[in-house]
Amino acid sequence: MATPTPGKTAASQQGRTPQVAASPPVSTPFSLSGVQGVFSPRGPRSSPQQVKKSPATTLAGHGSAGPLNFDSPSAAAAMGSLGIANGLDMGLDNVGVGGLAGLHGLGVLGGEDERLKRLDAIIGILSQKKGYVSEEGLERLVQRIGLDCIWDTYTAPGGQKMKMLVIAGKALQLDISIDNNIVRNVALSFPLSAPIVIERVGRATAILMRDLELRPGQNPLTKKLDDFYANLSRLADLDKLSVIPGLDLQEALAGMCSSLERIHHYDLEKLRAEHAGKGERYVHNMVTCHRHGYPVMHARNRVGLNLDYWIQRHCVPPKNTQAEKFVEQNEGVWSLLITCAPMGEMIYPPVRISESWISPKIEKEDPSAEDVLSATTGPALDWLEPENTVIPPPEENKDSSVDMSLKYPEVIFKALLEPSVILPQPVWLQMYELVGAQPPPLYAYPTFDSLYFPIPPSTEAHDPSAPRTIEYQREIVCVSKEGQTSTKKHKNTLYIYKPVYGQTLSELPFSHPKQLISLLPNLRQYALLSTLLRRSFGDSRTALNGAAVESPSKTGETAGSPEVLSTRTVPKKQELNAFAEREGPSSPAEEKFNVDSIDVTLTVHPAPRLQVVFPLQSTTANITLEIGPNGKMLVISQNIVPDAGSVVEGGEAAETKGKGKGKAIPVESLGRALEVLEDIDQWCEWVRTRVDCG
Repeated sequence: MATPTPGKTAASQQGRTPQVAASPPVSTPFSLSGVQGVFSPRGPRSSPQQVKKSPATTLAGHGSAGPLNFDSPSAAAAMGSLGIANGLDMGLDNVGVGGLAGLHGLGVLGGEDERLKRLDAIIGILSQKKGYVSEEGLERLVQRIGLDCIWDTYTAPGGQKMKMLVIAGKALQLDISIDNNIVRNVALSFPLSAPIVIERVGRATAILMRDLELRPGQNPLTKKLDDFYANLSRLADLDKLSVIPGLDLQEALAGMCSSLERIHHYDLEKLRAEHAGKGERYVHNMVTCHRHGYPVMHARNRVGLNLDYWIQRHCVPPKNTQAEKFVEQNEGVWSLLITCAPMGEMIYPPVRISESWISPKIEKEDPSAEDVLSATTGPALDWLEPENTVIPPPEENKDSSVDMSLKYPEVIFKALLEPSVILPQPVWLQMYELVGAQPPPLYAYPTFDSLYFPIPPSTEAHDPSAPRTIEYQREIVCVSKEGQTSTKKHKNTLYIYKPVYGQTLSELPFSHPKQLISLLPNLRQYALLSTLLRRSFGDSRTALNGAAVESPSKTGETAGSPEVLSTRTVPKKQELNAFAEREGPSSPAEEKFNVDSIDVTLTVHPAPRLQVVFPLQSTTANITLEIGPNGKMLVISQNIVPDAGSVVEGGEAAETKGKGKGKAIPVESLGRALEVLEDIDQWCEWVRTRVDCG
């Protein structure tokens, strides 16, 4: 006879005589961990069936009237805090927020939303790091951008085996040769593109190679992929939006670049005759900053089409190679990065592929009066309207009997402003009107000055209509007319009496390059204003094209670091008459420490104006200048240069009181000097050395 197993014995006995289950070999039959497992959102998601089978619900379901015996005092205290009686009653009527406060403080009951926010924050921090140049780093980066890649092995001419990462898209192919995590060669190609695209590939390849190669002073362990990521992302974005065959966005940008280059060469020929003997670099700067800009494909370590429209200190070009390299590294260039973007829900003309945006004659032979008035960047141009680009049907549908309607690209041209430009809100709206686009909805209405100089955090609410005062101190190196140098400290004060609303312009859609040309005069106007304000009253930004904006240690014009004294908002009720009542030279305390005060009042409506007041020998100079389109500086009023319409202090005519050097300077020279220097502090010292009001 077979001996029954314990399991079978228990089963057979269970049918005849009910048995009480033995106590589990633990000191606490119902612990706090069980409660956490059931009610904590951080625990595993339990189905209703699982909850029914949990030890807590099983014991509660028997409804035993006998008390529970807690071997651990801490367990009993935990049960008491949850309002559970000595019996097996699981009523949680007494459980409240107060009872669960300790658990929440321990992070036990953290919400799902809070956990997701923390996870998103961690992912955001990690996504800012693009990684380092290596085989794994490059592969992860390409996958992150969304391109296909595969590894291959080949033998170099020297017999050495190399690994190659082949990156492919719809119309681009990028081969990266790597040896022991060091990039040896990069080859970019567009096999299906037109010749106008292929002829510009060499410059793009050189930029990508510079992003990946080890340059002097760099270490293979610390070579980052940030620059390569930015350039490859631009290429990938255009490639994803392209439809091959039919819509090659690289060809669309190359065709627009070709038309803009023809305009640029036409401007160069015109200005060479006007500025004979000035030098090629000076003529180039004048065309860039006062005519139709400078189009360039793949330049300044950035892949893509750029239209440069403003260069800092463009009136003073470098005279030698060393100075030219210094200018390229330190002086900012304001440009429009021309790219493409999905149309989305926007109703806007799609992209067109053409090289004929402008006629071969460039300039209109018989311009109308309206054309002449609207041509603020030079002569009236003879623009053309290319035909619309149509995407052909797929190959599988060409022989179909179904009538395939014309399909236009769902892609638009877009201009990215680098850097962004701060504009008064009416001018900001005018920019969208010029390109025929609907401005985005506004959710905030900051003031123009607060975008340059943010309001410091304070306990009191800031009134946007209240006047503001910004103070700043900097040291400059002054050069006299005789060539002698000296160091001075300036205490600059900026007054904003009538704040206006402003917006930051970062990008704009457009359908024709003539729309971009129409934007340039106003963009230059506020680019110059931005340069003047940030040089004389501080700059919290870090970059123009990746380089520090006018860092004192780089420009060579200042001695020591500038120091921000204070930034404050003046109460609205307070009358600011000190500026208007100020007379005579600086105070004795300022003269003791060789500190000159410069007071500037800023107004931007209807046009940007700067009223500059500073001590000038025995009097006080008071000059108001207006920044016009294309950065043209106009003198509105002044009291220091002999002029038929100007009167100096005390009502005496300027021509009778001015003497010596003051008689030889025309009023226009004051504005022209600020155009050249692009620095209010330097300009004030220039006026002091060349105007005699004694």
